[in-house]
Amino acid sequence: MTLNLRSSKTVLLSLHMQNDIILREGKLGKLFSEQAEVRNIIKYSKELVHNARSSNIPIIHVCVRFKPDYSNLIANSTLLTAVKQTEALREGKWGGDIVSELQPLNGEPVISHQRVGPFYGTKLRHTLKKGGFESIILFGVATNIIVESTARVLSDEGYNVFVVEDCCSAATLEAHQASLESLSLLTKVIKVDEVLNNIS
Repeated sequence: MTLNLRSSKTVLLSLHMQNDIILREGKLGKLFSEQAEVRNIIKYSKELVHNARSSNIPIIHVCVRFKPDYSNLIANSTLLTAVKQTEALREGKWGGDIVSELQPLNGEPVISHQRVGPFYGTKLRHTLKKGGFESIILFGVATNIIVESTARVLSDEGYNVFVVEDCCSAATLEAHQASLESLSLLTKVIKVDEVLNNIS
């Protein structure tokens, strides 16, 4: 599987790069921020997004966020229960926003969802089909949750999927690495430098 960013059939998906998830002061920061900081994922992701925009590669931003009263949250998992208990990821609040370094530009779609994966009840699948994309580049937090769940569905649906390893992190390095080991069988795991070199 060859990465060809000069193709108009490539799109970049930014997954859950939100304040409550990846920043130390975020409501879920105790769980995810340490590895996000250690791995410098905001820095690398900012570089990735900047170069994608410069090369006219479309970007879609995916967020998980809920109504202020959590009436659209089904707490049927440990993770979603924690979201409700910590009052994280509320619509219209700082915590649910994308970090300032990766804020969407006008015209870049932002898709919000309320389940663990980004497809149920959203327009993401339709947006990708309408765009005529064949190759999809993913990055985000957490590797073993949103990145892996998204990559598995896209792989099953026939897309060429690329995971930018150094723009991803999980609660622990071990969880990140274990997820990548599984994903390497379904996707192409790459480094941000490979993307940038392809663009240049």
